Amino acid sequence: METHPEAKHYHRIKNRLFIINLFLSLAVLITIMLSGFSIWLKTHLAVTVPAGVLLNGAYFIVLSVILYCAGFPFDFYEGFIVEHRFKLSNQTLSNYLQDNLKKAIISLIIGVIVIEGLYLFLEKFAQAWWIFAAVGWFCLTVILTKITPSVIIPLFYKYLPLEDEALRERIKELFIKTKTPLKDVSMINFSSKTKKLNAAVVGFGKNRRVILADTLLGELSHDEIISIVAHELGHYKNKDTVKIIMFSAVVTTVLFFLSDIVLKRSFSFFGYEAIFDIAGFPLFALIMLVLGFLVLPLQNGFVRSLEEKADSYSICLTKTPDIFISMMEKLSAKNLADMNPSKFVEIMLYDHPPIAQRIRLAQALKEKL
Repeated sequence: METHPEAKHYHRIKNRLFIINLFLSLAVLITIMLSGFSIWLKTHLAVTVPAGVLLNGAYFIVLSVILYCAGFPFDFYEGFIVEHRFKLSNQTLSNYLQDNLKKAIISLIIGVIVIEGLYLFLEKFAQAWWIFAAVGWFCLTVILTKITPSVIIPLFYKYLPLEDEALRERIKELFIKTKTPLKDVSMINFSSKTKKLNAAVVGFGKNRRVILADTLLGELSHDEIISIVAHELGHYKNKDTVKIIMFSAVVTTVLFFLSDIVLKRSFSFFGYEAIFDIAGFPLFALIMLVLGFLVLPLQNGFVRSLEEKADSYSICLTKTPDIFISMMEKLSAKNLADMNPSKFVEIMLYDHPPIAQRIRLAQALKEKL
């Protein structure tokens, strides 16, 4: 199971861009702090914006716009140039720019909410702010998980009816067989942006729906699509969404606690008035970036274990390991997946098991079945 040379080349570029982006982010945050720009920005905004909530929000918005403009060339190269270079993207330039701007606006809105809450906790609960912040982050994660299918996804893709009635019925039968509520089966116009293949089960309870990328229909057989849907169904049956949210809540709580220790020992060194001084936000972001990178292998390893269990569920439910293997091979070819990344790359960057590993799992289960 060798990776196609073009896929290897694609992932070498993506992995290098990840490292470059990480170091650039560190360099920018350190420069903003050491140059005094952050204090200068807060001081000049304070002339026209009242201190407190409005000043915090204004600071974050201005800094976010500056960072967005500075990082746009890098994002454009990775998200548009590289994807077109490897013939994975169908996006026009105007469509890419619209999507990029939408993502920036959504991130800014969520960021303002997070910053206002975070700095309120820092000011009012200096000793226990990290507990309140962790609870707030947990609540925000649950809300975003709930609204993403109905609010966020439609901003980028159109929901389309699945005209293949035979496939629709097979998917419904799969959910009936596993006693899982299902509202609908829909397509999204994935092909308007990419050639990659994907599918998902989204929503909770009676609002649960299966979403199929329209790119799947022309590339995979019904059996192979059922294998993908069964994998996504496995995530629901194993309660993986809940597990991921709870795991994230624990990790975030630990990160906030550690950042509290570092922040209180270092804020005065950089000239910030207190831990709730908005000028110290770059310091807080730097601390969270470093800590987040250190726990990345743990997070990825946890999610990979859930993905492996969902693979096992799919194979055991459908009892078609050969179909699963052919589906994986087609996904690998179409998405330019690296079937055998180095162990270091897998540990640091992969939240799914490598394709070769997933195929070996199917082969092992085939013997048992």
